[in-house]
Amino acid sequence: MDFNSPRVSRHEIIKTKFFPLRKIYQPLDGLGFWLPVNQTYDVIHTFNRIPLTNKPWIVTFESALPRTYGDSTGQITNLLRTRLALDNCYKIIAMSDYAKLRFIEYNKGWNLLEQVTKKIEVIHPNVPIQASRAKTYDKTQALQILFVGNDFVRKGGLVALRLAKKAKAAGIPLVMHIVSKMNYGKSVYTDHPNEKLYEDDLKLLTSLDNVVFHGKQPNNVVMRLMAESHFSMLMTLHDTYGYSVIEGFSVGTPAITTNVCAIPEFVHHKKNGYVIPLELKQRSWTNLRHQDSSDEYWKILDDTCEDLAERILEILVREIFEQPANYELLSAGALKRANIAHNSETIGSYLDNLYEQALNFEKCEDKRTLLSRIRP
Repeated sequence: MDFNSPRVSRHEIIKTKFFPLRKIYQPLDGLGFWLPVNQTYDVIHTFNRIPLTNKPWIVTFESALPRTYGDSTGQITNLLRTRLALDNCYKIIAMSDYAKLRFIEYNKGWNLLEQVTKKIEVIHPNVPIQASRAKTYDKTQALQILFVGNDFVRKGGLVALRLAKKAKAAGIPLVMHIVSKMNYGKSVYTDHPNEKLYEDDLKLLTSLDNVVFHGKQPNNVVMRLMAESHFSMLMTLHDTYGYSVIEGFSVGTPAITTNVCAIPEFVHHKKNGYVIPLELKQRSWTNLRHQDSSDEYWKILDDTCEDLAERILEILVREIFEQPANYELLSAGALKRANIAHNSETIGSYLDNLYEQALNFEKCEDKRTLLSRIRP
């Protein structure tokens, strides 16, 4: 929860281990259950889960809330979302406008929706700002691009490899860095489950001399690579957010992304990166299917990856290789966005204030009076 809580707090933050109740019963995924702690605490801040507690609490969520997929009777859903209307649920933090829209759509028809929606505030994830000036690029350098994503295909790993292959064939100086533990196929919901279909692409990890495969790496290594790269790349087919992109922004690294879900809220085309659009419906890719094993779905995935790689190469040639001065503007835009909307110092201080307000609100007998005072 580092991206959604204070990284440095004036309060004592107690972190405890979350117990995944979905392993017992999938619809219970939305219920917050943690291993007990010995210390006393005043306020609870959860991520994606709704706690059963009398303490004041705040929840941050990324898409659907409550997360009760598979609740055929609706009983668990009703139990958990009713708790969102209680006084001790002080604030509901949506990670993005997309998350807020998903919440409203997911709970459409609920009689308390309008009341509860008033508690929602959009606060984007936060990162420490690690650069103070924009980066530059000149034609004598090979363009360094960093792909980070454990779900390799879903996050756009095939697009990254095909982009490197096309650049190599065209004699364009581009180096693709890959950081991934290589989850793909039947273990990832967006992928075609037949893992043999990916073999030709995966051979490019070792056969191309402009691809550097780093495997899985700790965050400090990823951030070093991010600082050394000219672009981060997240050509994802589905992603509720995209933390690696804003981590890149924190070191002045612009991004190359698709336009799904929340991503267009913080990646702005030709301002702090390049957005390569997919056809969308309700901000999700129209062709997205879950574990479809048909030949048709593989052709869709294959053609989409090929098309995205081709479009990225075209825009890099036109906008960067032919006009290298454009790069500094993108890097400056990335840093500006990080400072305005993702600065961990600013957001951390704001969250600290929310914790105090939640506690004071719970102690106040006339909650309506305090509510009007702290929520303009």
